[in-house]
Amino acid sequence: MRVVAALTAVLIGLVLSSCTSDSGDSPDDLPSADLNTQLTVVVDDGDSQKEFDVTCDPAGGSHPRPESACEFLELAAESGKDPFEMVPADAVCSSIYGGPETATVEGEWRGQPVDAIFSRDNGCEIARWDNAVALLALSGGAAAPGGIEP
Repeated sequence: MRVVAALTAVLIGLVLSSCTSDSGDSPDDLPSADLNTQLTVVVDDGDSQKEFDVTCDPAGGSHPRPESACEFLELAAESGKDPFEMVPADAVCSSIYGGPETATVEGEWRGQPVDAIFSRDNGCEIARWDNAVALLALSGGAAAPGGIEP
């Protein structure tokens, strides 16, 4: 009987721990602010490309608004969000086409490699684009995390 009770307690503990675990990134899972941020952003509007660099701590580079880009990245980290996370393959997205624009972001964010692609192919991608508009150095779009207006 004691063995059954002990096994039951172990199983309950395993079930409870799996229910409380968060599949998303926690702030502890994200890269440290003490590490290098150096990104190259290339935005293609379908007719032409713009390329610029952004560094943080201190904010700089050829980005037109490096302070806004770094603030977006910092607020994303503080909220525990990965600003470069791709839309999950099984996400249900509206069939809205937002235009031919694409953007690539490569380099390091807080010392971790970044190789991200942004597009406006569907509702999920448009929302992701709008969220990162401060980094993509474009006008328009929704406010970034924390209410940063681009």
